[in-house]
Amino acid sequence: MSRKNILIVDRDKDFLLELREAFIPFKNVYQLAFVSTLAKAQEILRKFTVHMVIANVQLSGESGLELLLSVRRWHTETHVVLYSEELTEEIKRSAYHSGVSAILPSPFKFEELLKVLAGIFAKESGNTTVLDTIPLADLLQLIGMGHHSTDIIVINARKERGIIRIRKGNLLEAEAAGVQGVNAVTEMLSWESPTIKTCKGVHGISSALHPLPLHDALIQAAARLDEKS
Repeated sequence: MSRKNILIVDRDKDFLLELREAFIPFKNVYQLAFVSTLAKAQEILRKFTVHMVIANVQLSGESGLELLLSVRRWHTETHVVLYSEELTEEIKRSAYHSGVSAILPSPFKFEELLKVLAGIFAKESGNTTVLDTIPLADLLQLIGMGHHSTDIIVINARKERGIIRIRKGNLLEAEAAGVQGVNAVTEMLSWESPTIKTCKGVHGISSALHPLPLHDALIQAAARLDEKS
């Protein structure tokens, strides 16, 4: 799966710079464009494939709702996420009636935005997704931040398989190369350019661990990986 193209529209250029910095660790997952006006946003939408638009409801003399209507009319496959400091019931009704994918109160935490993006794209992809451009560590970080539940199958160049089972952002089970738990995650992180699949209902792990926060598991696995090298 290629990176998702995301267009972010806000009149506050300092906020756009903050978002640009926050998204740097996810550059292999999301490709971003930033604009401050409705006209620039519509120009990009005409010229490029955009998978998602994230826009402030209050633009300079304009409205994110107007952008939403334009997207829904001409780019039906593009998701729209709106945010606003003033989310009135009227704004919410208008947005949802026009087909917005999500609305966030502003200011919001970056982790909240990541959770929304991951949820929308997970629904779009169905039960099974093959990921050929996202590093395993980045994928695990994204899943952990979003508190998602999924099973990940990792296959290396020698066709060896590993499985990572995650529930609500916690590492439940992992197995690869005859080892389990964090050691298995460490092993899979060492595989060069593996094939990665996310799916539901994967079986084949015999012994369960006590759930471990995925963030902690990643730190431990990375530390053991450093010890190996």
